[in-house]
Amino acid sequence: MTLALGGKSGIPGDAPFHGAFKVERISDGMLTGTGPFYGGAHMRLGPCALLAIGGVRIVVASSKVQLADQEMYRFIGVEPTTAAILVNKSSVHFRADFTPIAEEILVAKAPGPMAADPTDLHWTKLRRGIRLKPNGPLF
Repeated sequence: MTLALGGKSGIPGDAPFHGAFKVERISDGMLTGTGPFYGGAHMRLGPCALLAIGGVRIVVASSKVQLADQEMYRFIGVEPTTAAILVNKSSVHFRADFTPIAEEILVAKAPGPMAADPTDLHWTKLRRGIRLKPNGPLF
């Protein structure tokens, strides 16, 4: 199926990704979190799909939620402990459940409603001398 993913925030530079995807699996989005962040919580992500394009598999959900639990891959047929690379669209919430299985964690900046780096925000009323991040530049 041909569709556009993401890019719906309305923020400049946040554009959808257009492509022709193979639908590998669909789900009603019902799952129970097993990790430390969502542990035991019953989740309703709405209709979900596992899509594939060019050797990359993508889990998409109808509801917006922090990807903070390995079960959010497993419920649709992806085993996170055997994947060579996982990309989680999450700020820090994922760390409790994914750090134990990660060889390395890389953080990427992307357009969206909240900047990943506080120095990217347009501060105007901070007290002089405040650091915007550990050992970062002074305001």
